[in-house]
Amino acid sequence: MARFFLELRDLPADRRITITGDDASHISRVLRLKPGAEIEVVVAEQAYRARLTTVASDCVEAHVGEVLNVSSESGLKLHLFQGLPKGDKLELVIQKATELGVSSITPVITERVVVKLKADVMAKRLTRWQRIALEAAKQSRRQAVPAINPPVPLLQLPMVPAGHLALVAWEEERAGLRPLLQGKGYQEISVFVGPEGGLAGDEVSFLLRQGWQSVGLGPRILRTETAPLALLAIIQYELGDLGGSI
Repeated sequence: MARFFLELRDLPADRRITITGDDASHISRVLRLKPGAEIEVVVAEQAYRARLTTVASDCVEAHVGEVLNVSSESGLKLHLFQGLPKGDKLELVIQKATELGVSSITPVITERVVVKLKADVMAKRLTRWQRIALEAAKQSRRQAVPAINPPVPLLQLPMVPAGHLALVAWEEERAGLRPLLQGKGYQEISVFVGPEGGLAGDEVSFLLRQGWQSVGLGPRILRTETAPLALLAIIQYELGDLGGSI
């Protein structure tokens, strides 16, 4: 059953909702749903079943019914900081990281980032990245769309909050990831992966001073678009809900 996110703080008192824009077009023209068909809607991170009452290409109306009590959100908050890669690699990372349950993604401008985008182009990219996250959240039946933040320079990252685990993947680090996770009860974790070419030594030093911990990911060098997904999957398996709830 198709799922749609509504920008509402709460359900209307009469439980009647209106869907417009691309979602209305998708319901009417792509899915070809008719009045009486059911969809799922998410309001304020709560999923509901809804029955269509009116369907047009630019406007769909529905009545919201029962609450769907099955939660798809992990109790572990994961934040990904990704060195801005070339081409469309970040789009793949956003899509797959959303499926893996990430809470936010922040592109980071580092010394070895090759991409140089003007402000107007970057604004368009950000809108596209947010759209990719939304579509991935629909497909994976999430109840929350991860925040896709504007790119920030690495040297502007703040100190790591107390009680928050922050891990930076670094190919020169020999300390493994497993000992930092096993038997721990973290509720919020950040991970940082550099761009093509990795992070410069002084950048790693800065992150360590800010409270990050460097970790190695094994004997093989992973691409910039592979490393974050491996990290997120491992962490979700150890401390989150990947592989089934405990």
